[in-house]
Amino acid sequence: MLEVQPSAPAFSPPQSSTGEPHPNEICRLVAACVALDFGLDAVALETGLRGSQRMAFARQIAMYLAHVGFGLSFEIIGHAFGRDRTTVAHACRVVEDGRDDIWFDCRVATLELICRAASGGDVR
Repeated sequence: MLEVQPSAPAFSPPQSSTGEPHPNEICRLVAACVALDFGLDAVALETGLRGSQRMAFARQIAMYLAHVGFGLSFEIIGHAFGRDRTTVAHACRVVEDGRDDIWFDCRVATLELICRAASGGDVR
């Protein structure tokens, strides 16, 4: 018989005075979602070290999703990931160029929906 386990409570990032999640918390959430998808440690995505090619690519996707999915600036994202704003801009170009591949595009779109849902945002 199938047993249903209760799920963990939804992530609730700290709210700023405007009621919006803090940008660093959004970046942490996005990094956690992407790291889980890639089978990596989320904290490693936020460190100053480049890491493996797989880790660097996962970080690029996380930075892209923080920018496109949540509208954060390159400067804010760069600060959260220990990178320069120009590195974030490069990551966004790399991921955007990769979205020409339908399979990659679907993966990124799904990750964006997962991140939005985890943040308590609208998943449309």
